[in-house]
Amino acid sequence: MALFEWTDDFVIGIEMIDEDHQLLVSLINQLHAAIEANQDRDIIASVLTVLTEYTCTHFAREEKLLEKSDYPNLAEHREKHRDLSGQVIEILRRYNENETADIPTETLIFLKEWLTKHILGTDMAYRPYVKDLFLTREEEMEAMELGQQDYGPALQWA
Repeated sequence: MALFEWTDDFVIGIEMIDEDHQLLVSLINQLHAAIEANQDRDIIASVLTVLTEYTCTHFAREEKLLEKSDYPNLAEHREKHRDLSGQVIEILRRYNENETADIPTETLIFLKEWLTKHILGTDMAYRPYVKDLFLTREEEMEAMELGQQDYGPALQWA
């Protein structure tokens, strides 16, 4: 059984963002499944790495969209992203540094609850500002480059 079930309650209405959120839910479920199946550490580390990197990519894309919309709470939203990305990077770093480290169930529940609250609360608040917007391919690439600048150095140490 999946840890995290996607429902229509999570739909923001921006295809790119909804697809990102669905992928993040899927990655949390893949991490949960790998842990439950006692998969090899390398497999768990790989899923955790992809989850961490995609979280950072998603945040950069979402922030770019919010910039484009002149969203008035962007600074606060960005700060929440920095907080979670720092925590996820720290989880990955600790897992990679300690050969005997496990990822406790509480960590998976934390990730699920944080993403749920973030989508249903923080992200839903920007919905009216972005409902008719999208990022061009160039803007998406720019967002990904900015994400690498913002998060890349921390990921290198994880």
